[in-house]
Order: sequence, then structure tokens, then C-alpha cells
Amino acid sequence: MAEKKGNLIDPEDLRPIAKFLGKNWFYIVGFPLVAFVMAMVYTHRLPDIYAAKTEILLRNPETYDYQSQMYSNLGYYTLMQDLTNQKRVLASYDILSKTLDKLNFDISYYLVGNVKDSPIHKFKVIDIKMDKRRLNTGLFNAPFTLRILDLDTYSLTYELYGNKHEKIYEFGKNIDDVDFSIHVSRVLVDAANLEANKAREFRFMVRSDEWLVGKYQRALKIENLEYTSIISMMVEDEVPERGKQLLDSLSRVYIDYTLEAQVSINENTQRYIDRQLDELTMIMDSLELQLENFKDRNNILDLDKESNEYFKSLVEFETEKRKLELRYESMNALEEFLFNGLEETALPPSFYMFEEDQLLKDQVTQLFNLQIDRTQKLINVTQNNTTIIKLDSLISTIKLGIYSYSTDTRKAVLSKMGDVDQQIKKLETKLQNIPKSQRDIVGIDRKLKVNESLYIFLLEKRANTVIARAAIIPQSSIIESARSLGIVGPDKKKTVYVAAGVGLMLAFLIGVIRMIFFDRIENTRELKAISKIPVLGGIPNYMDADIDPITIVTQPRSNVSEAFRTIRTNMQYMLTTEGSKVILVTSLHPGEGKTFTSANIAAVLAKAGKKVLLLDFDMHKPKIHKTFGLENVSGVSTYLIGKSDFTHSIMPTQVENLDVITAGPVPPNASELILNERVAVLLKAVKERYDYVVIDTPPVLLISDSLVLLKHTDTGIFVLNTERATKQGIRYLEEILDQNGLNNNSLLLNNVKQKKWKYYYGKYAYKYGYGYRYGYGYGYGYGYGYGYGYGYGYGEDPKNGKRKGKGKKRS
Repeated sequence: MAEKKGNLIDPEDLRPIAKFLGKNWFYIVGFPLVAFVMAMVYTHRLPDIYAAKTEILLRNPETYDYQSQMYSNLGYYTLMQDLTNQKRVLASYDILSKTLDKLNFDISYYLVGNVKDSPIHKFKVIDIKMDKRRLNTGLFNAPFTLRILDLDTYSLTYELYGNKHEKIYEFGKNIDDVDFSIHVSRVLVDAANLEANKAREFRFMVRSDEWLVGKYQRALKIENLEYTSIISMMVEDEVPERGKQLLDSLSRVYIDYTLEAQVSINENTQRYIDRQLDELTMIMDSLELQLENFKDRNNILDLDKESNEYFKSLVEFETEKRKLELRYESMNALEEFLFNGLEETALPPSFYMFEEDQLLKDQVTQLFNLQIDRTQKLINVTQNNTTIIKLDSLISTIKLGIYSYSTDTRKAVLSKMGDVDQQIKKLETKLQNIPKSQRDIVGIDRKLKVNESLYIFLLEKRANTVIARAAIIPQSSIIESARSLGIVGPDKKKTVYVAAGVGLMLAFLIGVIRMIFFDRIENTRELKAISKIPVLGGIPNYMDADIDPITIVTQPRSNVSEAFRTIRTNMQYMLTTEGSKVILVTSLHPGEGKTFTSANIAAVLAKAGKKVLLLDFDMHKPKIHKTFGLENVSGVSTYLIGKSDFTHSIMPTQVENLDVITAGPVPPNASELILNERVAVLLKAVKERYDYVVIDTPPVLLISDSLVLLKHTDTGIFVLNTERATKQGIRYLEEILDQNGLNNNSLLLNNVKQKKWKYYYGKYAYKYGYGYRYGYGYGYGYGYGYGYGYGYGYGEDPKNGKRKGKGKKRS
């Protein structure tokens, strides 16, 4: 039955968090701190942003009624009520360009400070005029630095195409340089303040039209007040005066724009009527003169009553025919507008004089509105935009419909004109009985009456048009002048907090990456959690391994010695069979402490009263002889090549019951020697003499000797060091063992470190006899060489470092 936890949060659950914070505290503290400082410096250099606001009423109700009737069906109000379109018009390139043309925003002025440059509206002490048309394109938006030298001269510094230029000019003179034309005059500089102004730097930039329009398109925010036709405009700028001036000027330019369509329609209509009136005046003058001359030459009698009635009817039909002819001309003008003048977004003037056909009027109005919508959308998109393509398709369809309808209408007009002609011919026939002189004067008088009627009709239309022109007022009006809203940005606190947050997130990201890819195993608990290979135990950090490697002898009461005793106890569960046991000790990487481990495991087994032999099979970089202070004249290598018997290579150590066979001279073919059949013979022979045989071997990742020897052993111990042990390494080791079918292996974690507070406690305990410092790890390298020799030399006392014994070397 599983043990129930008494607490809501078990301390073991907090260990991964504590480990993560402990390993990455430098990043978690450092990154946000650095980001915070950088953000503070960055925001300090940012200029304050000011805002200005104004409001415009799109549809002004103060409009003369006749004007409303005249344009009510032309879609203009519908356009004005399209708030989305109007917002885009206000922010369009053309409108903003016209606005900026009225303002003096071409030069940006800056006061140079120690840390940042502060933008201002204008310099107070000097006045600068620059001709943009004469300015080299490479100098647009580039800084000019002006310094006052004295009351008469100044210096101008600028950089062009990577070359720095500094020139001296006189105040008040027009300077026509090859790259620019400039005029600088003194305003408030005199002898009293000359020295103060000489110490200052005046910096300015000449802005291109594209830069200015782009800047204010980005800075302009246009919103519609809900449930109204009021548009609110707000602009942001580094200089508060510029924002207010821009909004005031933009409002006036937009209002002028709203008048253009109405005035254009009215003027086109009036010009058309005037042309028609001029023609009629000439015709009537000619007819009156002709009638007067005819009467002078002939004695004209008055018509009888019946003939007079015929004459009146004939005049009416003639007048109707003339109106039909004008109607026919209007349809021709409409067709020309459809296929030639549509891009001008203005209807043919003659169309406004005939309002009887409501269906045609609705179709033309729809076409007119669609074309204006298309023109407005082209401000922000290209011809290839999907919306424009759809509009073009719809416009084309409506144009064809109007053309078909106008063709039928023209046919109907022609048919009606034919009927009127027949009526005129009948009346002319009835007037044939009148004497010829009277018929001629009737014809002249008839033409005169027809033109007089048409003239009166056109005069009425002209009067209406003039009245409408006088009544045209802006459809939009300013209901709130531009006013400053003060500083609206940048939000420096938010920038600093965001930067610190980003730094913290980056620190956590680095911590997670380190944990996933570079996390080291720090204790046996973590090792047991990630590996299926049994764990014998852990060896605490031991700092004196180089000068005192056999800790089980020199410091029997230390934690390191106790750890090896625990490992000895755990090995008994791994080695359950009777008889002599062969234990192989190796590691994944060099420098993980396998020689230190194998020597102390052999020593702790010998301390238990067992006969133990320590074999040094690391013939690439042998170290066992250095650990015990022995000579390495003969050993495993000389035995494997048949140069010596292993019994002659057995050397006793300072540890009772522990013997050592060193690696011998380093051979050039160490890995091939491991495959020698004499290896099995050696191991079989030493098993007959000793209870335990401990083999020290090279690292697995560099040399495969250990895997070959594992087949001759009872168990293998893989030493891992906390400085190098990773999850990836453990998985790789498990894969190697599974692929080679090697079982009955175990792991041992070396260099297990205490936490800081435990470390200081350990120093205190060590000082007063309660414990010892501990831990171990060493470097590893490889060198190859070969040689033979025998003899004996001096050993070294592990306690005091003095050599003991004596002898001489022989080669």
C-alpha cells in the first residue's frame, strides 16, 4: 500500500523548482536588470509625444432647399454619409499633401543636448530658409548642424554620401551651394548673448514631401463618434504647435474639397445653358431682322381666326420638337460620358435639365456613386486589388445597362419626333391656303416663337442654377477647433516594464534550454529517476583526491569512506553468485574519477578481509601505479604480448589484502591487445587466487576496451561525474549496453556536491572534528608510446607525500 503524503505539497515536488532557480539565478536576476537599465536609457532619449484633436460634422443641415432638390438624386449625400470613405479621404495622400503645402513643416528643428536631441517648433534666435527644389536628394532627412561663430558668420556641418562637410557662411546672405540653397538670418543674437549662443548647437533636417505625408498618415487617427455623422481627428507629434496647425489646416482643405463636386456640377450646367442661350439669341436676332425686312417689302394682312389657331398649334409642335432634339442631344452626351468621360466623375451638364426619366436617373446616380467609391479606394490600393476589380466589373455591367436603356430611349425620342413631324406637316398643309406672302411671314414668325419659347425655358433653368450656386455652402463644418491634449506618449513606464518582462522571459527560456539540453545530474535521486540501470550510490565531492587518493585508508571516518562502504554493501546485492567476482570500473567521459573509484572500491573490499586484486587495463593512460606510488615497468601490457608472467607483475600495496597489477608500458596497439586470448587466461588465473578482481578501464565514449572486457566480468560499474553527467549521456549508455547485450551493470555518481549552507556547516564540522571535506574529479588525456623495462623505484607515502622505499631504474 502506497504511503500517503501528510502535506499538501511534498518537499520533493519543490526540488526541481529549487534546482532550476539555483542553476539559473544569475540569468533570472541579470537579464531583467540589464533590460531594465537599457530600457531606462532608451526611454530617456525618447522625445515626448503630444496630441491635438478636432471634430468635423460631415453633413451640414443649413442647405438651401432648392440645392437639396437639385442634387438629391446624384448620390452626393449618400457619399457624404459614407463615413468610411470620408475617413479614407481625410487620410489620403493628396489631401495631406495639399494640407502640408499650406504649412511650413519642411524643416524639423532640434536643440542638441548631452544625452538626447529635443525637437522644437522653430529656433528663436535664428531663422532658416531652405529651398527644397535646390536640395540634393541625399540631404533630405539628413542632419545639418549649425554653430554661431560670431555676429557675422556661422558654420554649417553636414554629411553627404559618407563624406563630412563643414562650411562657413555669413548671416543674411543667400547661399547657393552646389548641393543646396539656404538663407540664415539672426533674430535674437546680439553682443549680450553671443557667447551663450556660441556654445549651443542648432540641428535641423529638411524633410521630403513623401516623408512628411507618410509621417502624418501614420500619426493621424480618425474615428466616427457613434450614432453621429461627426468625425473626430487626432494627430500625434513631438511638437504640440505642429499638431494643432495640421488639424486646423486639414479641416479647411477637406471642407474645400467637399465643395468642389457641387461647384463643378453647377458650373458645368451653367456653362452649357449659357452656350445654348447664346445660340438662341443669335437665331432670334436673325429671325427678327428677317421678319422686319419682310414686312417692309410686303403688305401683310392679319390672319383669320382659324389660321391663327393653326399657327399657334404649329408653334407648340415646333417647340416640342426642339425640346425633343435637346433631349436627343442629352442622350448622346450621356453615351459619350459612359465611354469617354467616366474617369472625370462628372455627369454631362445637359443631363441635369431633364428629370422626367427616374429609372435612368437612378441608374446614372448608381454609376456615379460607384465611380466615386472606386476613386476613393484607389487612394490606398492599386488597380490590381480585388475590390477594385469587383467594382470595375460592376461598373462595366451598369454602363452596358445604361447604354442599352439610352439606346431604347433615343429610339423612343426619334419615334416621338417623327410623330411631331407628321403633326407639323398636317398643320403646314392646312396653312397652304394662306397666300404665299402670308405663309412666308407665318413661317418666320413660327420659328421666332419656337425659339422664344425655348429661350424662356433655358432662362428659367439658368435662373434656377444661379440660385443653386448662390446657395451652395460646405456640406461639412468644424464643430470643435483643434486643441492640445498634452503629452500622450510614449508610455515610458510600460516600455521599461515590458523590457524587464522580456528579459525575465528570455532568462527563463535560457534556463529551460539549459535544463533540457545541458542539465547535469546532481544527485543519486535524479539519477535513479531517469535511468533503468541500478544505482550503487554516490560519492561526495572530495577536493584532496590528487594528494590523498586512497581516502578509505587515510580518512576512514570521512563521508567519502562511508560512501564507499555503502557501495560495498550495495554490490553484494549485485553479486549474488558464489566464488570469486570480477568487477569492471569505467566511465563515459575522461576525468569522471573512475581510477579514484576503482582504487577505493578495491581498498574497501580489502578492508573487509577479502583478498583483492586491482588490474589496470587502461593501457592508453594508466594511473593506478601513480595512485599507489608504484613503478609501471611491467604489467598487463607486457603479459599480453608474452614478455612477462602476470605473477611477476603482482605488487603489494599499503592496503592489507590488496595487490595491484599495473598497466605496464603504454603499447601502440592497446585496443588490439584487449582482444588477445591471454585476457581470458589472465582473468581465470587471478580469480583462482583472489576473492575480488577490480579492473580499471578506459572511458567508453573514447575507446571500446571496456565493452570487450565486460564480457569477462561479473558486473560493470559506470562512474558518472556531476560535472558531465547528462540525461542524453545516460540514454546513450543504455543504448550501448542493450545493443551489446550487457547486463548486470550499475551506475555510481561521483562528485556529489552539497548546497552552500551545508558546505559552510561541513567546514564548521570539519574544524571541530565532525566531518571531512570530500569530492573528486580529474582531467584525462591520451598519449601514445611504447617501451620496455623492469626494476623498482620509490613509492610515495599518501599521508605526507614523502617517498618510501628505494631502488633504481633499469632500462
